[in-house]
Amino acid sequence: MRSLVKKHSYTLLLAGLVFVLSLIYSMNLTNDGNQSYQSVTVQSGDTLWKIADQYKTKDLTKIEFIDWIEKHNDIYSSSLKPGDNLIIPVTKGELVSNLASEQ
Repeated sequence: MRSLVKKHSYTLLLAGLVFVLSLIYSMNLTNDGNQSYQSVTVQSGDTLWKIADQYKTKDLTKIEFIDWIEKHNDIYSSSLKPGDNLIIPVTKGELVSNLASEQ
């Protein structure tokens, strides 16, 4: 038995590492699945500041909101164009309440 473990120690180590990494990866997928981000289409004249005003959240300041959009969409304010689709950090429930409060 000892020689078998010694022979396959690298294989067992690799299998253990793969198992641990797959557990970590699955936990991250579960956490991201709870946050259902919304997609918005940029209209003519929109800026990140206007979008932040329109879709404000309780969890983020306006600057944090804009930083989040830039980071997760790989854009900068100057590269924003009409027709661009942006992912914003607003859950479906918040989006409905934001739109209802505007009316």
